[in-house]
Amino acid sequence: MLTIEDATREPAARYNVEQLRTEYENVAIETRTPWTKEGETVTFRGPRILDVLRKHELDANASVQFIAYDNFTSEITLDEIRSYGPIFAIDRGCTDADRESKRCSQDQAFTPLAPEEQGPIFLVWPYEELPTAYVPARNSIWVWFVVAVRPVQ
Repeated sequence: MLTIEDATREPAARYNVEQLRTEYENVAIETRTPWTKEGETVTFRGPRILDVLRKHELDANASVQFIAYDNFTSEITLDEIRSYGPIFAIDRGCTDADRESKRCSQDQAFTPLAPEEQGPIFLVWPYEELPTAYVPARNSIWVWFVVAVRPVQ
């Protein structure tokens, strides 16, 4: 469950993964992450973070906080979000190994992110578009198992 908080830190909305899948346009980003091998990419899919923030009028703030299940908190500026277009990844592209293990059917393109894959909601960025200074200095922008978003006062 993803909770969107208002300025008083009260829940303004809650979304389960299926609602994120159906209530927002989902886009795909093929990227590596700071933890994948050089040249290895994964296709992630989910709603644009900016779309979710706009719907709840959180896009006028200078920054927002993303809170993970383990209470890890990352503050990210709206300028960064506008510049690089991260998503709330809720699915990843199926691989041949997924089809062999029957996690994905032969014609299935995406599968939900599992907790061991930083899911069910993973804040994903287009790695190659980020400034080189962000790695590893800003690895904290890749938030795993996101459970809440709140405006920064």
